[in-house]
Amino acid sequence: MHPARALVLGCLLVAGAASAATSVVQLPEGGRAVEVVPKGVLCGPVRGGWVLSPDGRSLKPPTRAEDSARTLELKVAPDEAACATATDTVVVVATGPFPRIDSASTTFFPDDGRLELKGTGLKNVTIAWSGLPRGADAQGKALEGEDVCLEPNGPSECAVPVTPGLPTDAALSWRPAFARTGAGVTTYDANGRFLDDEYFRLRPGRTVLTRPLVQSSGVDLSKGPGYAAVTHSEAIASVDCGSARCEVTDGAVSIRNVPGVNPTVSLRLRLVPRVFFARGDALETSVAETLPVLACPLTAVDGTALRDAEDSGLVMRLDAACAHDPRGLLWTVNGVRTRVERVVKVPEGTYVLLRTRGTDEAQVTVTATTSRVDGTVVASETAETRPVPDPRAMLELPGHGSIDFVPTNRPAEVTVASNGGQGRFVLRPLGGAYTVTTRDAATFVQGEATAGGFVSLRFGYRLPTLPAELATTDLFLTSERVQRAVREASVPTNVENLVEFICADKDGHDETLTPSRPHRLSYAMRNTCRVVIHRERLTPEEGNQEITLRIDVTKSDGSSRGESHVEQRLFLRPKGEVRVIPVQGNLGQYDRILVQVSHVADESRYALSTVDRTGLPSAQWTAIVRGGMFRLYTMATIPAGLYRATQPTGQLAINFGVLSRLALLNNEGQERLLGIELGLMGLGLVPQSGDIQFPPTLAAVLGLGLRVPIGPGAAVGAQAWIAREFRGDITRRTNGDPTTDTVVPSSKWSFIFGPSISIGNVGFNL
Repeated sequence: MHPARALVLGCLLVAGAASAATSVVQLPEGGRAVEVVPKGVLCGPVRGGWVLSPDGRSLKPPTRAEDSARTLELKVAPDEAACATATDTVVVVATGPFPRIDSASTTFFPDDGRLELKGTGLKNVTIAWSGLPRGADAQGKALEGEDVCLEPNGPSECAVPVTPGLPTDAALSWRPAFARTGAGVTTYDANGRFLDDEYFRLRPGRTVLTRPLVQSSGVDLSKGPGYAAVTHSEAIASVDCGSARCEVTDGAVSIRNVPGVNPTVSLRLRLVPRVFFARGDALETSVAETLPVLACPLTAVDGTALRDAEDSGLVMRLDAACAHDPRGLLWTVNGVRTRVERVVKVPEGTYVLLRTRGTDEAQVTVTATTSRVDGTVVASETAETRPVPDPRAMLELPGHGSIDFVPTNRPAEVTVASNGGQGRFVLRPLGGAYTVTTRDAATFVQGEATAGGFVSLRFGYRLPTLPAELATTDLFLTSERVQRAVREASVPTNVENLVEFICADKDGHDETLTPSRPHRLSYAMRNTCRVVIHRERLTPEEGNQEITLRIDVTKSDGSSRGESHVEQRLFLRPKGEVRVIPVQGNLGQYDRILVQVSHVADESRYALSTVDRTGLPSAQWTAIVRGGMFRLYTMATIPAGLYRATQPTGQLAINFGVLSRLALLNNEGQERLLGIELGLMGLGLVPQSGDIQFPPTLAAVLGLGLRVPIGPGAAVGAQAWIAREFRGDITRRTNGDPTTDTVVPSSKWSFIFGPSISIGNVGFNL
């Protein structure tokens, strides 16, 4: 509360308490003299502008009273001589000038606790109130109080707070500034006329109600006349409720004889004169309200009143106090008769499952009557409907990721969500299309073996919060908006379980080779290798498999053995027969056998994980045919330039020959770099331009050669040979000098070395 307002009210309360034992006379400032005591005299002197009449009985108030002299306490004696011993007193108060209040423009807001005054001289005017509230929240205790207009809103307006909840006919009164109230207080106006309490009675021109007038949400007719609680029954002049009978009582409207065909009662309340109901900025003189008839308290269970759901279930709850048997009542939903499918009684009430045809309206009105003839409304409820939720299902093969079809050879786990609602969707089986199983709180779906084409999954909508068996009852059935293919689910299996690579060991016993490891085969058993496809190991749960088989045989020189090549695309069905594919061709020493098996990358066939995309399973086997430790072969050699280290030394240009080479082989059948070479060479086939002339000659060579392969049958290298030359004499150029010896002494044996290119590899392994 405002501090100044609290101070003024405190002073009034103290003054009121003091006046309880002493008479008080109030005169407005500047008013005429008024006889204060009919007998005796007032003992003076007076101060502060008060004027005592010569006869000692009348007082004239000051024109403008000072705060210290506004109130005087004077002794009353039979005569002036007795003033010294007088004990009787009288209190005189100089009030402020009387205000001019425009009652017709004054507005009372009882619900908001506010009185808006219009007039002049309103500052410090006191407003007092008293009333007994009536209505739904009335406590039966009178509300009394007073407050002061301290700071008017302009020269002609002032809002004074009052106690909220006062009745519209509350007693309102005003007092001038600084005036007192209570027993023994006499007030005069400026002309000296006596004023009674009726003079100060304040009758507002308008009383405005801002709180809803009708407080009841329904009319209970189960035990006789119904009552609709109202906040201000005293403000209701008359009430009309159509074909029913109704009348205003203290704090309520009594309603009876409601026709059973109408589950609602329409009230039209007309207000008394000068009382209005505020609806926004408009002020109305009547209030219309439509109330449902609740003979038995009836509630629509939240989450069951659905919109746009065909053949839907609506669950209603009757209060436990209702003794009617729901199966013996006539139930209607939006005026359409419906049947009772199930009734469950629990301590908090009776739950009734109504099977309806569905509705597309924003709300439903459910009514239960005794019969068509009697038509007595037992219960009625209007509830808002919610849009029907849509199921959102995801299918997943455990361990293999999500799929977009219904598998026929193995179950898929179903996870269902919805776009709203409080319930949950449960997958329902569909005969001829798929079956549903539950395991460890998970739901699985599997298409029937004979099913094909497309299907939409069908779901039942349930509300787990319902009691007993209602929690497992489908409120409605719905299907997905999309269709899924019904077909076999192929899961890429480990090809190592389906494919074996078998070769015989040196004793002729079959040996299953391990993939991803090198193996060595006996040369004698080189043609026993075969690939075995075990279709009988493929289970129906894994589905059809499509694989690619590739067999390649590579010779020791790196060239491919074409007759042994196999590349097939195989379609494997579960529980098929064993198939054997031999490695063809007559294999040679150090032939390398490579077997590769992999799945065909077809996402339309396989259910591939969307999380672990490391690739489809594959396998590879490698085997090498054993061979000799040495290789002896013949090759053609073209040394571009050889150097003869034996005297006379020199360069031998353009040489050609045929050599036999003996080289040590490694475990892969590849020859070592260094080998022993023997053969015939044509040396110095092109004459040189130096002083020494080497005649072209044939030579037998023996020595070591270093060879590096550069392709099939080709190599580059360097060699050092001892040569036996089959030639004539080596001569020297004389340049026409007859004294120079033309023959150069030389041996037929020489040591030569240099680079060369070799072509050919015709020979065998030892």
